[in-house]
Amino acid sequence: MEFCVNGVWLPFSALSSGTQRLFYIISEVLAPIQYYLAKKSRKGYGLNDSTQTILLEEPELGIHPDQLYLLLSFLREQSEKHQIIITTHSPQVLDMLNADELDRITICELDEKKGTQFRKLTKKKIATAQKFMKDVGYLSDFWLYSSLEEKSQSAS
Repeated sequence: MEFCVNGVWLPFSALSSGTQRLFYIISEVLAPIQYYLAKKSRKGYGLNDSTQTILLEEPELGIHPDQLYLLLSFLREQSEKHQIIITTHSPQVLDMLNADELDRITICELDEKKGTQFRKLTKKKIATAQKFMKDVGYLSDFWLYSSLEEKSQSAS
């Protein structure tokens, strides 16, 4: 497989790891089960590709911030057809969420006694983040300069 970059044809192995990663992610989202669907539809199962769940771990790795923005826009568009679950350490990834979508965030943390724990943002934390987004700026800034991950005293 070769790619034309700035007028020069390069083998896949010559591309940066970030460009290779973009290729893998986009390929997985666009065509992961087409063969399976075609095979099942011949047998009358009638599966629909909207049933796909796509898991992406740290899509930001090795990707230039401009390309990450384009990738996140692509993923948002694809999320209309597929369930996409992203794990990240990148504040920029949170900026793909609108203020009314903060209930989609799940915080994962390690508890020494209980092991890995998952929790949703409380209503109070969501309201605080929404106010920050309205008055100050991006959700990524709230995560960086505020207390997005901090547990609230009240689990309202």
